[in-house]
Amino acid sequence: MKAMAFERIRVLNGYGLPDGGSYIAAGDLCEIREKTAAGLYPVTYPTRKGSKTRWLRTLDGFLCNQNDYPNISYPAAGYEKATIKSGGCGVCAAVNAVGALTGKRVPVGEMRDLAVSGLARVPGGTNMAQLCLLLKREYGLTSRTTSSVLELQAHLRQGGAAICNAAGKGLLSTGGHYVTALGELGGRICIADPGLYAGKYAANARRKAAVTVSGDLIFVKAGDLDGDCSGRWPKYYLLRKGG
Repeated sequence: MKAMAFERIRVLNGYGLPDGGSYIAAGDLCEIREKTAAGLYPVTYPTRKGSKTRWLRTLDGFLCNQNDYPNISYPAAGYEKATIKSGGCGVCAAVNAVGALTGKRVPVGEMRDLAVSGLARVPGGTNMAQLCLLLKREYGLTSRTTSSVLELQAHLRQGGAAICNAAGKGLLSTGGHYVTALGELGGRICIADPGLYAGKYAANARRKAAVTVSGDLIFVKAGDLDGDCSGRWPKYYLLRKGG
């Protein structure tokens, strides 16, 4: 599974001790593999001398979070005072997907401008179908849609990413919300949730039971994700680099 680092991340050696001479830099595209028996995630990342593998206990630093952008406006008719924090989950979900697929760290302001100028910003949110067309033009991604969770899983296993259209049924959100599926680890789908905040997935018994949080990423069973997207069409925007 690949994910973009959005901040500098300290790493560990294979014994779980801090490796003071190594770090993952913001903008590094990383390969994250299954957790070891010692509870560590092996992460391979680029350096000037080639790829390097170190370990992480939790997956902090791998999320473009809309809550970090209360001062970037995201206006639409009837939502003139909206910001990325209040309505930009689609923008940040797209940043997470582009990073994971291309290794390009897109500034949130750049993605916001693309959505607004390209008519993907609509009252109440983001027209993801339109934004996906813009992602093809600007970043070379191709997209297709599905409402099959089995097709989503197959796509992720083949190295793709996806933007998931949550319906607000209370697991990922209580209102319409976009999140990015980055891949599968440990039999669960790994999600970058742009609306993540401290304690979100400890707020009630359902979330505690269904969601595992590791730093800035979360893990859910495919069936739970699919149920939370129920009622939306399409449920999933499947993205990959090139054809």
